[in-house]
Amino acid sequence: MSHRNYGHASGTDARRLISLKTAASLVDVDAKTIRNWIHAGQLRGFRVNGHLLRVNHAELLALVQPVASSLMEGAE
Repeated sequence: MSHRNYGHASGTDARRLISLKTAASLVDVDAKTIRNWIHAGQLRGFRVNGHLLRVNHAELLALVQPVASSLMEGAE
């Protein structure tokens, strides 16, 4: 397993880290999707106490952007 997508959180970053379960719930995806985003380099993961994986709340929200309403009309 590669650790290239894992960062180190500073004191201010650590206050905004959330669990994968919380992150998945926030953007309505499975926690495995969050892991996939980390492994793909789309989202940074942070190791806490050596094994717990967390993501930055603001980075997660920046990754998930709204789709233009004109695109959604054809999906319905």
